[in-house]
Amino acid sequence: MIDLKTSLKLLSVDNIKMHESFQATRLEITMSAISNEKILINPIVTTRINEHDYMIIDGVHRFLSLKELGFRTVACQIVEEDDVELTMWSHLVKAGAWLKDFTDKNVIRTKKELGNQRYAFKITDSKQEVFYFYLIDDQKLMSFVEAMHSIIAKYSSKYFVRVSELSKSEIIGDDVLVEFYNISMKEINNIVSRKDQLPTGVTHFSVNNRLLNLKIPLEYMEPAASGRNWLDFIMHIQQKLRYYPESVYICE
Repeated sequence: MIDLKTSLKLLSVDNIKMHESFQATRLEITMSAISNEKILINPIVTTRINEHDYMIIDGVHRFLSLKELGFRTVACQIVEEDDVELTMWSHLVKAGAWLKDFTDKNVIRTKKELGNQRYAFKITDSKQEVFYFYLIDDQKLMSFVEAMHSIIAKYSSKYFVRVSELSKSEIIGDDVLVEFYNISMKEINNIVSRKDQLPTGVTHFSVNNRLLNLKIPLEYMEPAASGRNWLDFIMHIQQKLRYYPESVYICE
């Protein structure tokens, strides 16, 4: 059984770092829900990046909502890097065939995969034609980050869906699938240390031993709350935890 005393903590907002940006509309909805319900249903999931700081791997909008509401400490689940699997979301862009003609002075567009280089992203259309986009200078990590921001900015205001697995036959009509080359956790840590961020909706973290549905009252994160009250709350929910080893589906 997971020990909540070590894995669930109140962390200062000053020691929590973001590796990706956020969506303004989603932030507004999340902040409204937290403010009205007076609870944080799921803690922010973080992993330690140095002696003092933690990086959010899930819960950017919850974190920013609490910060905007004036909280200086927030409830976080701290997970070990070994318990995290990092992959990349792909984006199914509706009526996005025009993206195949994307041009940028720092990007090379080709229909052939270059085996000795990693692409910044690739685009597949409904005819299974694939377009690869490589960087002219592929040795700089921030060049990959800038390329991601650049392509996503082209369609972020339009309708697109994040997908982890998709059969190419599901790309229809003028839709296209945008896929990004995998970024490592070490590279993400480097991005955070530079105080830069990836675009929202590209990293996909799978977390073992995830804590869900804790329904943490906001009062425990207020300045007047005592450490004893927080400890009592942890002891209370520790008795109610249920571990499910099999895959589950949660309707959000």
